[in-house]
Amino acid sequence: MHGRQGVLCAAMWVLAMTGGCQSTGLMLSAQTPKLKALDGIITAGIEARSYPGAVIIVGKKGQALYAKAYGRQTFDPDSPRMALNTIFDLASVSKLVGTTSAALLNLDDGKLGLDDPVAKYIPGFEAEGKEAVTIRDLMTHVSGLKPYESKDAVEKSRREDESTADALIRAYAALKLAYPPRTDYRYSCLNFQTMARVNEVAANERMEDLLVERVYGPLGMKDTRYVLTKEQLARTAPTHRGPDGDLCRGEVHDPLARYHGSAEHCPGNAGLYSTARDLAIYCRMILNEGSWRGRRIFQAETLRMATRRQTPEGVTASHGLGFAIYRSAPYATELNQKPETQIVGHFGYTGTWVWIDKHSGTFMVLLTNRTFPAEEGKVDQTPSIESVRKGAVDLVLRSLPEYAEYFAAQPATATAPAEQ
Repeated sequence: MHGRQGVLCAAMWVLAMTGGCQSTGLMLSAQTPKLKALDGIITAGIEARSYPGAVIIVGKKGQALYAKAYGRQTFDPDSPRMALNTIFDLASVSKLVGTTSAALLNLDDGKLGLDDPVAKYIPGFEAEGKEAVTIRDLMTHVSGLKPYESKDAVEKSRREDESTADALIRAYAALKLAYPPRTDYRYSCLNFQTMARVNEVAANERMEDLLVERVYGPLGMKDTRYVLTKEQLARTAPTHRGPDGDLCRGEVHDPLARYHGSAEHCPGNAGLYSTARDLAIYCRMILNEGSWRGRRIFQAETLRMATRRQTPEGVTASHGLGFAIYRSAPYATELNQKPETQIVGHFGYTGTWVWIDKHSGTFMVLLTNRTFPAEEGKVDQTPSIESVRKGAVDLVLRSLPEYAEYFAAQPATATAPAEQ
């Protein structure tokens, strides 16, 4: 959709930000003309074959500053074009929008305590010196669990009457510690697969069911699910090709999450699907301290706690409860060092990203399927999109009036944190 019709459709989306129009048009605030340069940054990633397509939304609590889709779902010239309602495999953004959200609900309901031992919810987890590992440790990646596990090793030890999801949790409960808890920060998918099961035990409910009832449903996030319908699968950008060369839509890219499955239990570290539109609503709710259109999703104090540093003083890394905290350029500035002004969010391996600036009340959602092979036969080729992320966030920060004085006095020149 182009021209006047495209602008009209985008304007309707800006007014509602709740669906209806799904064009690739954009709407710019009069205050942010610099955001037009995002076109060149995102398009450069497509031309470099870092990803076949992308969708980006930049906005504030009650205003869309920029919303546009680029490229196609694959590199094939006849592939469907990306759109604002294209569904993406969120990869590790699932840790935030899925598992962390469920944990916040359980905290609000009094069904979970941050300093509870994990073994309270998962019998046997106390094995091999893990009796002191807590819920807070899992959510801040200081638990002592190793970063990843081989699904093949778990499958070899799976019992005949045991589901793959149960086999994984049993395997994690039996693991030895990779390091003493709370002495180091080591980003781990095992932390959040374990946390997802804790959530389900605490709530006595499958995590997706809890989230649809209490978060996604009230927010109108109709395309945020672990298990997609046939109609949703048709709108999903593929992340890889199967052994037979077919496009894989709705088959989770992360090996552990794919092995875990989403029907009986939710994997926690990955496995969630969503659109830029849905995630924009989620970001606005976070910026509004947990409420949306008069409905409270999370208690404000719980959310403030989650978006502030929760890692121990002796650990260098800053991490909230499931929220990554950005402290260095280009993802943050010196104005973002206080708890109330920090920038939080999460990366996803498939090329997804949610970035939320508490200081200016601005968010950015950038979704790509960078894991889709740029060349035939190279299924696992994953070109870096770090320069695209850096360029986009730097441009957004420099476009905001809240940072005008800061950048005029001291342009940011620092190295970005490692991808999560």
